[in-house]
Amino acid sequence: MSCWSTVPAGVGRLSEPVLLKISEGMLADASGQEGERLLDLLDRFPKGRNVAELGVGTNDRARLTGVTLEDEKIYGTIHIAFGSNDAFGGTVAAGVHLDAVVLEPELYLDERLVVGQGRVRI
Repeated sequence: MSCWSTVPAGVGRLSEPVLLKISEGMLADASGQEGERLLDLLDRFPKGRNVAELGVGTNDRARLTGVTLEDEKIYGTIHIAFGSNDAFGGTVAAGVHLDAVVLEPELYLDERLVVGQGRVRI
């Protein structure tokens, strides 16, 4: 994960999967010790748990570089960001924007698999 704005550091590369539970546009829970670190970081800001963006990687030429702007576009990945979205047309100014890139996701929307096993299924 990487972040910008007023937060000094993100959570970093995870050592184990973290299950994120989203409810009504907000991060409701995150599993494990690293999930707790994420929640603690976002809870420093009144609207830090806001889901600011969700993206599906569709670029088969993008490569893992450690630069979020490219990593989040790798085919078959997803990225989710929390906090502010006002910089790109949204209405939430949270004081934080934290991106999380998921390299081998299973993304379900309304119980339908959208991304899984390295493939976009939409």
